[in-house]
Amino acid sequence: MSRNNGFLTEKQLKILELRAQGYKQREIAELLGTSRENVAILEKRARENVEKARRTIIAFERLSPVRVLLEEGEELFAAPEKILRIADKHGIKVVHNKTSLIGMLRRHAGSRIQGNRITGKIGVSILRSGRIIVE
Repeated sequence: MSRNNGFLTEKQLKILELRAQGYKQREIAELLGTSRENVAILEKRARENVEKARRTIIAFERLSPVRVLLEEGEELFAAPEKILRIADKHGIKVVHNKTSLIGMLRRHAGSRIQGNRITGKIGVSILRSGRIIVE
């Protein structure tokens, strides 16, 4: 019975697993009853497939992100609630809590925050994955 491994075959997944455990290609070939060259080809294709999957996820996350505009004069501590409310409206579960959102705003837009007030417009993108990008 085969598991659903996405872009990877059972053999590719096994090779990546063994490589992660420190096995050399020659040792894997012996374990699997194949040649080192075959292991090298399967490993290369597996890594290519992992990279394709990674790029696919990034492209999906960037599809029509939900944008939130924090306006000058808004209270910093009200910003996370606004972000979470808009995310909920679009069916997105944000992976950050209110405290981490305030930290992200301060780190990435600190020059537009004075005390607990927003002093310049701050754009926030909510990705489909629930990740947040402060612009």
